[in-house]
Amino acid sequence: MKQPYFLIGPEDAPVTFEIFYNMSCPGSAIFYKDAKKLLPPLVQEGKAKVILYFYNKPREELLLGTLVHLSLQYDQPEKSLRIIDDLFETQEEWLHLTQHELKDLLVSKYDLEQEEIEENTEISLAVTAEAIKRGVKSVPTLFINGEKCTFKERRIYRELPKYVEEAVHTFA
Repeated sequence: MKQPYFLIGPEDAPVTFEIFYNMSCPGSAIFYKDAKKLLPPLVQEGKAKVILYFYNKPREELLLGTLVHLSLQYDQPEKSLRIIDDLFETQEEWLHLTQHELKDLLVSKYDLEQEEIEENTEISLAVTAEAIKRGVKSVPTLFINGEKCTFKERRIYRELPKYVEEAVHTFA
């Protein structure tokens, strides 16, 4: 099985940001967009790496995210990361689609396979096991250097800049 996540940045970076997302969670989309503003400079400087987990959390409103996750190509991370960027950016446009309409979009617009990638079921189970082991109860969930971040607000993206700044000051 391939690694059950997408890695952005150098393996030996002193700060590791691990984020559990679901593609159909509006909070995940907001958090992702904010993280995309804050983290790339740190990655480019070699101060941080980012690990993205796509969690098929069993909630009805997250089922379209599961369909996307099962279609991602973990063996083509650059392509998959471009797709992830675009899908988070356009989430409001596809979130109302039926499963069949979303699948058609994934095939026609992103050139993904019609059928889910078989190995992605194993990846999904590995991510679920990791989420359970680490106490992930909701998405998005952020870990910095293995420590789960506890946010004061429900809208955790508001506190992201503070956590990023503290991590870089402490570890980088």
